[in-house]
Amino acid sequence: MKQITRNNWVTVAALVLAFPAIWFIIINVLNELGISGPYHLSLPLFENMGVKRSFGWNINLLILFGPVAACFLTALQIVKIDRQFTERHFHFHFAIRRRWFPILVCALSTGLLTVLSFYMVGENCHCP
Repeated sequence: MKQITRNNWVTVAALVLAFPAIWFIIINVLNELGISGPYHLSLPLFENMGVKRSFGWNINLLILFGPVAACFLTALQIVKIDRQFTERHFHFHFAIRRRWFPILVCALSTGLLTVLSFYMVGENCHCP
């Protein structure tokens, strides 16, 4: 019997890149629900990493671009593009490989980007 082993280190790295955004969202939601323990526990760590400073090489970029990088890394693993060039046409065929762990990490990263977008709009909206 042939043993199949897959190398998932790229997907695990993508998940690690998405983890600061996951943690940021979870502690802020729990803080709004009245459970402020994780928020107060993580606040000194995030402040030391520069969460209150403007954008630079700090945790803000990791929270924002970590899910983007994770989505990109996993999309490269699951999308297969076949191309064929003829005299009159360019043919591109897209296929999604059925590898569930990268698909789930890509979906998680896309969901994180959606939540962060709504968070940005809700935080900066000056609606009456």
